Parts: sequence; C-alpha cells; structure tokens
Amino acid sequence: MKRIVIAGGGISGTIVANRLARSLSEEIDKGEVEIQVIEKSDKHVYQPGQLLMSIGLSDSSELVREERQLLDRRIKFVNKEIEKIDVQNHLVKAGKDYPYDYLVIATGSHLQWDEIPGYRSVYSPWDFDSAIKLRETLESFTGGNIVINVAKLPHKCPVAPMEITLMLDDYLRKRGLREKTNIIYTYPVPGIFGIKTTNDVMIKIFEERGIQIISPFNVKEVHENVIESQEGDKVKFDLAIGVPPHTGAKVIGDSELGDRRNWVPTDKFTLRMKDHSDVYVIGDTTDLPISKAGSTADFESYVVAGNIENEIRGTKSKKMFDGSVFCYIATGLNSGTYIRFNYSSPPIPPPPSYVHWWGKLMYNKLYWTVTAKAIV
Repeated sequence: MKRIVIAGGGISGTIVANRLARSLSEEIDKGEVEIQVIEKSDKHVYQPGQLLMSIGLSDSSELVREERQLLDRRIKFVNKEIEKIDVQNHLVKAGKDYPYDYLVIATGSHLQWDEIPGYRSVYSPWDFDSAIKLRETLESFTGGNIVINVAKLPHKCPVAPMEITLMLDDYLRKRGLREKTNIIYTYPVPGIFGIKTTNDVMIKIFEERGIQIISPFNVKEVHENVIESQEGDKVKFDLAIGVPPHTGAKVIGDSELGDRRNWVPTDKFTLRMKDHSDVYVIGDTTDLPISKAGSTADFESYVVAGNIENEIRGTKSKKMFDGSVFCYIATGLNSGTYIRFNYSSPPIPPPPSYVHWWGKLMYNKLYWTVTAKAIV
C-alpha cells in the first residue's frame, strides 16, 4: 500500500487531499492507496472571508465548517497536533508515528503578534477574533486617524491590505464620515504593493481617493495610539488596522526543515521540498517568491496531486508549476478588479467594475462547494 500523508488541513491541505482522492479513487477503493490528513483543528476557517467579515459584509458563521465534512469520505482525518516531521525516516509524529511514501507539507503561515512591541493593540482581519472586534469598533467609529499597516513581508492574502483600505474609504463615505477621517497606509517597502505593474495602478486609485501613503515604513513598535517606524516616522491613530508578522509553522522549525522564518525550501517548478523527492510543499508553507494566497494553493494542487498520481501509477508524465496566481481586489464596497499572473507574466489590473466585485463575492461563496472539494 502507498501511504500519502498531508501535514496540515486548511485551504492547501484540504484542496490537495480532495484532488488526490478523486484522481486515485480506484486505487483507494482497492486498498492500494491510503490518504491521511493530519490537522489539530477540527474546524476549517475560510480565512480570506475574514476581510469581508471585518467590515460587516459577511457573518462569522459563513466562514467556518467541520473539516471532516469537507474531506472526501475516503480520506482518513487524524485530528491531532503534529509534533515533528521526520523526513529522514519518512514519518510524521502526531501522538504516534504516521509513516508515508509521499508527504505533502501544508502547515501554512502563522501570525507572530509579539515580534513587534504593542502590536496586539492593532485590529487585524488576518485574525478571526480580531476581525469580529474590528467590525464592532467600526460600527461606533465617528472619525479621526485610521492607520493601515503591513508589518513585514511576506504575508498571506497580499492584496488584502489595499482592499481593506479602499473598502474602508467607501464605508466611511456611505456613513458621511470620510471628511472627518484621515486614512494613512503604511508599507514596509516603497509603494503600496510588491509588484510594480500592480503597484502603479493601485497608487493612482489611492491618490484619487485622498489616501495618504507612508513608505517605506518598517514598524518598530506601537504605544499610546502611536505607531512608530524604524525610519523614524511616528503616526498617531484613533484606529489601527494591521497585518502582523507571519512565519511558517513552529513544527517546521522544530523539525529543522525551513529557513529562519520557517518557510520550507521548495523547487519553484516541481513543488518538491529541495533534496527530497518524496516530499511536496504547498500553499503558504513554501519559500517561493509568489503570493501566499488560496488561489496559489489551488493552482499548486493540480501539480502536486498530478505528480503523485503519475508516480503511483508508474507513468513518466510530469506536471510543472508556472507560478500561477489569481486574486480579486476589492476597490470599494461594490467595485473590484483582479490580478492574474505567473512567473513570466506580471499582472496588470483591469479598470475596477461591479462585475469583478461580483466575481469576488461568488468566489468566496463557491469555496465550500467547489474549490475546497476540488470539483474542478
């Protein structure tokens, strides 16, 4: 029997597990293949939806499902915390040893609030509970300085800081509070986004909306309603919204598999962990210079599942990942644009429209029934 172990659930682990279960259904039914997902949480949270929840456009109940219900019935769900990933001995430790013939590491990215003194006083749509508190705070907001801060790169959902900024601008206009509010966007490198073609387009939108930009702004600490940068800027705020620093999972460091930020060294085309032909890495877990986004994991899942399927079936066909990413970008409460790119083609967002906003909302709603279950 060939054992496939997927270390981590979430968006990446769930999609690739379901895709493997579909492509290898015959082998699973014959008892020739076994798929196990090991994940400490029995709840699956659709994290991209937290952005809309934070501004009152969706409810918390819409973002959570039981992990077991999302997984194909043929997949074994091990609801335990991963203690160690031992690639030398081909096993994952989680209460007991789970040996594998193929391993997919999908342990994701994790918030490190305490890397920056005082950062816990900042609201963040990247955290489920904090997103709910932000929504409640916005309901009673009457004006002042709002600071949006990105602490460090990389982080999950890289377009989302621009989205929350532009949705807030629209939200405040609808409530008659925009003239009473200064919106200040602070970013660790020059501009507001890391890809020049997108940055150039989005900066124009920010300028048209009267949104102040301070960059580079590498946050040093937050104290007494002031956010201070290493560059010497000090910005007073009445409300601060931020992206805490991100790292890979602690178990990656404990298992000595990653770099100093716990991102796993990954071949950009095969998605194999470097120097390990039986280990694949997917989603936020990789050290690849591409967006840590759900769509990235979805595109990667075709490559990972396809290559494991081909190896098990003894075919020589190899799939290669071209760096594909697709992200909708909300540019208000009823308009949006998008970026579609790969390793060789940079993104150029089309003009904002209601059609793209509708596409973003539909993508979120279809996640549970289509994307997560790897229907297409």
